[in-house]
Amino acid sequence: MKENSIWLDTVKLKEFESLNSDLNVDVLVIGGGITGLLCAYELKNRGYDCVVVEKDRIASKTTKDTTAFITAQHETLYQNLLEEKGFKKAKEYLNINLKALKKYKELSLKYDIDYQECKSILFDMDDTYIIRKEKSTLDILGYPTMIVTDCPLNLDFNEGVAFENQATINPLKLVKSLSEELDIYEQTSIMKIKKNYCLTNRGNKIYYNNLVIATHYPIYNKKGFYFMKLTQRRSYCVGVEIDKQNNDYFNDTYCGINDDSLYFRTYKDYLIIGGNDRDNKEICLNSFKERIEKSIINDEIKYNWSGQDCISLDGIPYIGRHNIFDKNIYVATGFNLWGFTWAMASSFIIADMIEKNVACELTDPRRIVINKQLLSNVINSVKHILKFKKPRCKHMGCALIYNKIEHTWECPCHGSRYDSSGEVLDGPSQKNLNI
Repeated sequence: MKENSIWLDTVKLKEFESLNSDLNVDVLVIGGGITGLLCAYELKNRGYDCVVVEKDRIASKTTKDTTAFITAQHETLYQNLLEEKGFKKAKEYLNINLKALKKYKELSLKYDIDYQECKSILFDMDDTYIIRKEKSTLDILGYPTMIVTDCPLNLDFNEGVAFENQATINPLKLVKSLSEELDIYEQTSIMKIKKNYCLTNRGNKIYYNNLVIATHYPIYNKKGFYFMKLTQRRSYCVGVEIDKQNNDYFNDTYCGINDDSLYFRTYKDYLIIGGNDRDNKEICLNSFKERIEKSIINDEIKYNWSGQDCISLDGIPYIGRHNIFDKNIYVATGFNLWGFTWAMASSFIIADMIEKNVACELTDPRRIVINKQLLSNVINSVKHILKFKKPRCKHMGCALIYNKIEHTWECPCHGSRYDSSGEVLDGPSQKNLNI
C-alpha cells in the first residue's frame, strides 16, 4: 500500500527552476496549486504578463490530495442560501459553479485530463426530508434534478438527489497541461509582501501591478482577519482496485450528508472512497483505512492519503480583494471541500476584477459575517492561545495537539500541521517547530 494519493502515480510533473533575479510583472500569483495555475492561465489568455511562484513543487499540497469532483452540487447548501441570503444570491452561487463546469469541459477539448461527465448524487442514509427539501429548492432556482434510490457499496441507502452533466477529472493531468504553458518558479518562498513588490527567500524582489494569493490558507492572513474567518477540515481517502465491468453506476459520484458519511468516485480501475471528515480542533481518534477495511470492502487498499480544506464562516468562499486597504491584492480561499469547482470560479472572478474592475459581491472577502461560527472560532483560538502547553504553533502561538494516528502535531486554532520532527506540512504556519 502507498501512503500517497493515486494521482501521483499517473503523472510526472515538470520541475521548474527557482527564482534567482528580480522581476517586474503585471500579475504575480503566489501558490502553485490548481487555483494559482488556473488564475495564471486565465490571466495569460487575457493578455497579462503573469508569473507563478511556489515555495515547494507545484501541486504538492492540497491539489494532489483532492478527489477532483467537478460539481455545482455542494451538499445541501442551496436550501441554506435560499433561506439566509435569498433567491438572487442562491441563483448566483449556482450560476458561478455551472460556469466553472463549462470551462472545465472546454479545457477537456484542448487537453487530455481524463474528463468524464457523470451524475453527482447527494444521498441521505437516514431520512428523505433534507434531500427532498434540497430538490424543492433547486426547483425554485430553476435547475433540473432527479431523485435516485440506488447506491453502490451495499450501503443502506435511502434517497438521493442527482445533478446531471457534472464531471470528474485527473487533477494532475490538468496541472501538467496548464503548467507547461505558464511561467513558474518553484522552491521560491515569499518572505514579505509590500504594496508593489514581494521579497523572496533568496532576497530577490518581484515587482507587480496586481498580486493574487492562492496558497490555500492565505500566507498573508492577519491583515484580512482570515485567522478569524477560516477553519480547516481534514478528509481521508483510500484507493481500491476494482473490477468495473459490471458496475456502470460507479461512473457517477456520490456524497453522503449524514454525520461521518462517505463520498466516492472511480478512476479507471480504482474506487476512491473518502470520509472521516473532522475539524482541525477535533482530535483524530481512528484510522479511516481500518474503518473501510472492516466495514465496506474486502479488497486490498492500494492507496491511503488525506487532505485539508479551508472552511468559511457562511459556506461561501472568499474570492476577491484581500482586504479594505490594498486595492491590487486578491485572494482565493475558503472553498469548503469543493476546491476544484471554486478554483476554476476563482480564475474568472479575479480576472474580471483585474481586467474590468467588476467585483463579485457574493464572494467578496471583505463582507461582514457575524454568526455562531465566528464566535466559536474566536473562543477556540483564545482558549488554545492561553493554554499552558508546548509545543506551540509558529503561526499565532496556539498550543498544539498530537495526532497519534498520523504522527503529526496539529494546531486546533487554524489548522497548521507539522510532522513528528517539526517540519511544516500544512499552513498557515510558514516556520518549522524546534522539537
